[in-house]
Amino acid sequence: MAESGTAAEQRLLVRTASTLPEATARNVHVRSVFRSGETPFESPLKFVLRNRLDVGAINDRHVHPDVEKVYYILEGEAEVNAGPWTETARAGDFIFFPAAIPHQIRNTGSIPLEFVVVAVEASSPTGLPGYSE
Repeated sequence: MAESGTAAEQRLLVRTASTLPEATARNVHVRSVFRSGETPFESPLKFVLRNRLDVGAINDRHVHPDVEKVYYILEGEAEVNAGPWTETARAGDFIFFPAAIPHQIRNTGSIPLEFVVVAVEASSPTGLPGYSE
């Protein structure tokens, strides 16, 4: 039996977001919880982030041609835009973004917007047939 904690057994990763360094990208305060290739095991996940968007802030509209994402709102309220659609999301809501669709999020609440981002490489970019910015 292998010793506990050996590289062969490293199939569990626990990270505390508050201890991770914070960077700012597209007006979002980002803590990288997981990145593909930075763990001792393989995963189809590209990255997992713990994000914060200040009151009234909005991130730049952007697109990932090969990445599908899920946002989970921990605290706050947001206006979410993807392609031609706009929705409101609140704490406890999940948001799904297919690959190749321009999107952005804006904090519309009175407290910082806290959300988790989980991204996976798309098997094939879907986009929006006939839609362009």
